Amino acid sequence: MSITWLASYPKSGNTWLRFLLANIIAGGPPSSSADVARLIPDIHRPGDMEGVSGDVFIKTHFMRTDSHPRIDETARAVHIVRHPRDVLLSALNYRRMEGVIEDMTDERYARVFIASAGDPLWARLGYGSWVQHAASWSQATAWPVLTIRYEDLKADTAGTLRRVLDFVGLEATPDAIDRAVSRSSFENLRALEVRERSSNGPTIFPGTKADMRAGRFFFNKGATGQTLDAIGDGLDEALVARFGPAMSRLGYAPDG
Repeated sequence: MSITWLASYPKSGNTWLRFLLANIIAGGPPSSSADVARLIPDIHRPGDMEGVSGDVFIKTHFMRTDSHPRIDETARAVHIVRHPRDVLLSALNYRRMEGVIEDMTDERYARVFIASAGDPLWARLGYGSWVQHAASWSQATAWPVLTIRYEDLKADTAGTLRRVLDFVGLEATPDAIDRAVSRSSFENLRALEVRERSSNGPTIFPGTKADMRAGRFFFNKGATGQTLDAIGDGLDEALVARFGPAMSRLGYAPDG
């Protein structure tokens, strides 16, 4: 078995990249999120991994360590990274959907995230902090790693997807790439999420109908360049102070 990992800290664009690649692999649009899970399983969903063999893409949020499941089967990794400010805000929405931070204000969650350099609950699951996770994958040397930024994927989706395809050795015509980009637009993926969550059928998307009524979605905003100061004074400055060196190593401006 030969694994190409799609590795990211949570809320960094991994699911979006899975949809883009699934369109290329399948030669057409997946009819459901379950189809995507069959094409590109998620190591955190045991059911996805049943019967997986051959050369495969697998999603992971785990930090790269020697104890990472099936790490000895690695051929390469595509590492997706997103600005920690936008990760924080997306994580806040996701945690509200899960109902696990109801005793915390938005500001309190942001300050805990900054102080811990990530979500402490995710660290306990083996994902590490944002800083640890980014370093573990971007600095891996045992096999080839392509690090892409969410911001570049958003600004030039077709071009960034082409970089990924070239790296992993998948062929696709420009028209096929354009179709994959169109089918995997934010609007189309949000619409798919709404349909699947409303039908009570199988889906990879978490949350309830009540979440949707409250305006909480897995594909929430897909935004970049956001600010934390609407949540609490000085949070943007605090985030840059905590994450700045790691951000610089990944090509982000040192001032955030």
